[in-house]
Amino acid sequence: MTAMRRIAQPREYSPSLTDVPYRAVSIYLSAILARAGATPNGVTVAWIVVGLVGVIGLLADAWAARVAAAVLLQISYLLDFVDGEIARLTDRRSNVGGLLDLLGHGLVKSSLPLAVGGSAAIQTGHVIFAVAGAVGAVTIIVGDTLRFYAACTANDLSAGDLGHTVAPRQDRRVTFAKLVGAAFDLSFESPGLYGLTLVAALTDRLDLLALFWATAGVIWLLRRTVVYLRRLS
Repeated sequence: MTAMRRIAQPREYSPSLTDVPYRAVSIYLSAILARAGATPNGVTVAWIVVGLVGVIGLLADAWAARVAAAVLLQISYLLDFVDGEIARLTDRRSNVGGLLDLLGHGLVKSSLPLAVGGSAAIQTGHVIFAVAGAVGAVTIIVGDTLRFYAACTANDLSAGDLGHTVAPRQDRRVTFAKLVGAAFDLSFESPGLYGLTLVAALTDRLDLLALFWATAGVIWLLRRTVVYLRRLS
């Protein structure tokens, strides 16, 4: 398994500490599916479908169904690690797979706040939560695509994750402000989005999550814009 991890999970593909728990589990699924003949693109399509089913499931009336939907989002994100690992294990990496992966993230990330806001509106009868979900969806998807805009502007499309090709920050000192900022930013990245959804579903407070993504999302988008403008300058 150690040798398999070296091939399937090179360090550059797991830059975040939040990847660690998913990578700890994903390698076993990757090994089983690779031996069974699963294709990387097939797994990508599978996690996109699972993710969208999870998003739609958040609109259910029953609390248990909403929690199950949030768990499906976690499974979807886990499979997002598996497709790349299978591609590296079987040497079947492709541009088609990369495009499918990005498409999946765009679909799930943009529809998740809409579903959270819609679910809160259905439960409370207040349309404001649906509006909050729409605002959250716009800020999250625009903020997420800023990395691509920045990479295109810098004319540097050499890496799979375009966000890492735009002049990374050089100051590596750890401060309290940086930790708070990192935690705030994480709430708008995949592990944070799905983790917060699970917590909100369990506590039955999707309404608060919709409001958070709408209000804090605007701040996050502005903060992210400033970061990329500084890097490009």
